[in-house]
Amino acid sequence: MSILFLSNRNSCRSQMAEAILRNFNDENLCIYSAGLDPVDHVSTIAMEVMGEAGINLKQSVPHNFSEYADMDFDYLITVGEGTNEELTIPRVKYKRKLHLGFKSPYKGAKSQEEIRERCCAVRDELLSEMDYFYHRILKKRHSQL
Repeated sequence: MSILFLSNRNSCRSQMAEAILRNFNDENLCIYSAGLDPVDHVSTIAMEVMGEAGINLKQSVPHNFSEYADMDFDYLITVGEGTNEELTIPRVKYKRKLHLGFKSPYKGAKSQEEIRERCCAVRDELLSEMDYFYHRILKKRHSQL
C-alpha cells in the first residue's frame, strides 16, 4: 500500500506525518512525503519535538511532489492549511484522498518558543490521527483484502 503526504514546504507537517506512520514498521506500506514548493531542509524544531516522541526525522530530506508524478498511490493525504475544497492538488495519481487541516506552526509566530509549542501540538495531533489511520483504516482494509 502506498501513501503520499503532501504539504506546502515538506519541512514540518508532512515530514512528521510520514515519520509517525513509518514508525509503525509495517513492511506492507510505502510511505512518502512531498511539498508543492519544498524548502532545502527539514525544520530543526520539528526534528527536536519528534525526537522527544522517540521518532527520528534526521534522515529526512524535503521532496518535490513532481518526483512522484509517475507513481500510483493508494492514499494522498494533505496536511496543509485550508479546507479540502481550497487546496490545490497537483498531478498526482491516487485512489483515495484525505485531508488533515493543520496550520503552519511558523505562520504568524512571534518567537521560537511559540513555534516549538505549535510543533508539539501538531505532533501530538498527528500521533493520534496516524494511530487512527493505521489501526482503523489501513489494518481494517488490509484484513478485508
